Amino acid sequence: MTHIVFSDYRNPAAEQAYEIAWDFLDRTGAIRDEFEACVFLAQRITGMVEEGQTNRIRMANRAIFQYQHHVRERDHLIRSGGRRAGER
Repeated sequence: MTHIVFSDYRNPAAEQAYEIAWDFLDRTGAIRDEFEACVFLAQRITGMVEEGQTNRIRMANRAIFQYQHHVRERDHLIRSGGRRAGER
């Protein structure tokens, strides 16, 4: 698996948060599409930096949770033929 690097000059903790999240998701086998995972994590962590977050562990944990939720939702949509809950 190729490792994609992320950096945010505004907050060194952002790069560390990305590395922690990437490592965890990679080790658990959650990353199916590296580019998608990279973009997702980078966007979420960048958003947290813009909100003023500075704690790398909090950012990593939040990004991991959001990515796992995203994957579950995507998989559910695929299994349901593209219908969201409550749609016919």
